[in-house]
Formats: sequence, C-alpha cells, structure tokens
Amino acid sequence: MQRKTFIIFFTVVTVSLVVSGTACSQSVFGMNFIGEHRFGGNARTAALGYSGIALTDTSSAITMNPASLSDLSRVTFSLFELLSFSRIERTDIQSNRTRFQIPSAAVAVPLHDGLVFSLGYRTRFAGKDDFSIQSEIEDLPAVNENYKLNSSLFSVPFILAWKPVDWLRVSGEFQLERGSIKDQVSVSIEDPLYSTATSSRTRSFSSGSWAVSMLMRVHPRLWVGGSYDESIDYTVSEITEYSLESLNESSTWDFSLPAAFSAGFAAGVTDRWWLTGSYWERQAPEPDGFPQFEGALGDENLFAVGVERRSAAEGGAISRIPLRIGFYRNRWHMEFPQGEPVVSSFFTVGSGFSVPGGPGDLDLTLEFGKIGSVENNKIDEKVFRLGISINFSEVWSRRKIVRH
Repeated sequence: MQRKTFIIFFTVVTVSLVVSGTACSQSVFGMNFIGEHRFGGNARTAALGYSGIALTDTSSAITMNPASLSDLSRVTFSLFELLSFSRIERTDIQSNRTRFQIPSAAVAVPLHDGLVFSLGYRTRFAGKDDFSIQSEIEDLPAVNENYKLNSSLFSVPFILAWKPVDWLRVSGEFQLERGSIKDQVSVSIEDPLYSTATSSRTRSFSSGSWAVSMLMRVHPRLWVGGSYDESIDYTVSEITEYSLESLNESSTWDFSLPAAFSAGFAAGVTDRWWLTGSYWERQAPEPDGFPQFEGALGDENLFAVGVERRSAAEGGAISRIPLRIGFYRNRWHMEFPQGEPVVSSFFTVGSGFSVPGGPGDLDLTLEFGKIGSVENNKIDEKVFRLGISINFSEVWSRRKIVRH
C-alpha cells in the first residue's frame, strides 16, 4: 500500500467514525446512565478477558497499554469491531437483541527506533434501546408509549510511546472526549381526535483528558504494567424539545468521571505459555444530571485473568496458531435498584491468523456471559459477543528520487 493511499484511507475511516457520533450497542442496563463501559484493547486482549495490560509483543495499533506501541517498527493501521447478541429476561418477559458498536480504529507511525506516534478513535461508553409499552388510562382509547435511547461517549487519543531502554516502555496521551446521549418519548392515542405528543432530550458531552502508562520487564519472562487516566470533566449542553415548542428549554452543566488506574502482569510459564492478569478501578462519580441515581452509584472495577498459548514457528497447523482463554468480572458504577450493584461476568476464548499477502494479522474472540441477575437486579441479560480485529502494516520510508 502506498503511503498516500494509506493516509487517505485512514483519514476517511476516522472522520466517518467521529462524524457518525453514536454507537448502536451494549446492555439494556446502560440505557439509564451514560452507557455500558467498553474497555480498551483489541480481539486478542478481549480473548484474554481484558487482562492484557502487561502484554508487550504487539502487532496492533489498538492495545490495552499504549506503552507497548513503542515496539512497532512499521506503520500500522488497526480496526476492532464487536458484535453482541443477547437475551433479556425480566420475570416472565423475554426479549432478544442484536447490537454492534462503531469499531475502534487507530494508526501508529514510528518516528524513530522505539518512538511511536498514534492517533485513533474508541468508544468509552455506549447504549441503545427502542421499546414500546401500552398503557390503560380511564376514559381514553389505548395509549401507546414508545421510548428510544441512543448514546455514545467516545475518545480520540493522541499517543506518544517511547522505549528509552530495552526493559522499559512508557507512553503519554492527550484525549479529546466527545459524545451525546439522546432519549425520546412518543405518546400516541388510538383515536384520530388526539395528536401524538413527543419529547426529546439531547445531552452533548465535551472535554479533554490525559493519561500515562508503563511496561517494565522485571525478569526475562515477567512483565508488569500499569496506567493512570486523569479524571474527565465534561461540559454538558442539554436541550429538551417538546411537541409544544413554547415548552422547549436548554441548560449547561458539568459531569465528572473520577480518575482511573490499572495494574497487571504477564508471566511466561514457558516460552509459549503465558499467564496474564489485571485489575482496573474508578471511584464512583457524582450523579450530576442523573438524579435517578442519587445514592445509587458505586466504584467500578474490573478483575481479569487469561492464558495464552503463543504460536510456534514450526509444527502442524494447530501449533502455528495461538490459543487464548480468559475470564473477567466487571462491577458497574450503577446500582439497580439502589444498593444492588450491576455485575457482569464473562468467559472468553479466541485465536489469530496471519493475513494472506501480509504483513498483517486477524484476531477473533468469543465472549459468553451474563450482566445482572433477576434475583438482585430484577432483570438479567445473557450475552454472546463476537470480536474481530485486523491489522495492516507497511514500511514507512522515503521515496528515492531518480535523476535522469
């Protein structure tokens, strides 16, 4: 791929993602707050249960730990898409859902040996739902109420990763934080004498934040890693519109997500078999703009473990492909009902393959799990997810000018 074509392709993809703004995805629980939290990384780290904070050997521009980008020696473009299929149960009511999220995208450009710049797009939180209920009001025909929600908070990170010595990698990043939450209600009465009444509320979020991360080798087969994300102080512009325009109103307020940190390890039991583990945490935010969660927001955390059998250079077809399994448990910020935290638990499995005609590779992951429980949260969601990530790379070199 020529350099000019590479740049144009990445620019078009990134701009289209940012302009599209909202993602169609995630759990039914996310519709009441800012959405379901989507953790960073690609299909490889997802297959390890999002436990890859200390992984070093990467061929992707999308990683859980940006410090690992300093190992890239080629210009690399990566995409990661996640599809979700779920079954929602609430007492005797069941519903099947299919969702997807806008793919994460990133390009990494080596500036010098061990110094890499990266630019990308990733979804932080997302939620979508559309459902109707029928109400009975005395002396009125049937009343139909339709509710729609579409939300996405996303980040555009600018990353600089550096490897000052062979045993250490560090990175710093500035992140543009953007997104919106739009919910709409329509009420219609099955009688031509009545008009449909609608109301919609759009909350637009904007901010900037920074983050740092590191990877350190403490033994030939033991790496430790960690990251720190500054708090995100959003400015929120809210516009509420009604069928009766005289009732329209607008306001501006602030919403903050506290700082977050993560730490983990990657240990090689042998040259091919590796064990990974990580922990991530953010303290509870204040429910500014979400009065329904007053006293019902707690600390969020993620505990994750994984096992990877890396590919062999020789042997049969099975030996030449990696095998990955993992498990993660995520305690959400929200409590529903108050005092009952929403918890998701997932088992993961995946593998990867080289792209024919390379250089490049494709990784796949499957996630099986459940969010919430009928016993504690009055509703649960059994989820199957398919993740696909693909990486392309090329040598970044100056064209030679041939003089005649």
